[in-house]
Amino acid sequence: MGRRALVALTAVIVTLMACNPLLAPLLPVVDALGLDVLVLLMGVQAMALLPWVRLHAGRIARVAARLLLGALTGAIAGFIGGYLRQLVFGTGARWTRARP
Repeated sequence: MGRRALVALTAVIVTLMACNPLLAPLLPVVDALGLDVLVLLMGVQAMALLPWVRLHAGRIARVAARLLLGALTGAIAGFIGGYLRQLVFGTGARWTRARP
């Protein structure tokens, strides 16, 4: 990791901790241990959570796919409905006027 990236990451993490009252007690930890140790501890925590994420990821992905598919289907139906409404009401009046 480059020096600039590490400085940017440090600034972002310290700013997020300072803005969030629940994370404010971690500021002395970052000051005492350093950012590299904090990132290592966060990595260990992520490794502990990965089995749970893997276990529930399939169900979460299926629910998200269903929601996305439902929203996409609704949007397509709305577009088609609007087009058909314009087609029927826009040209339907001309058809009725053309007939005797």
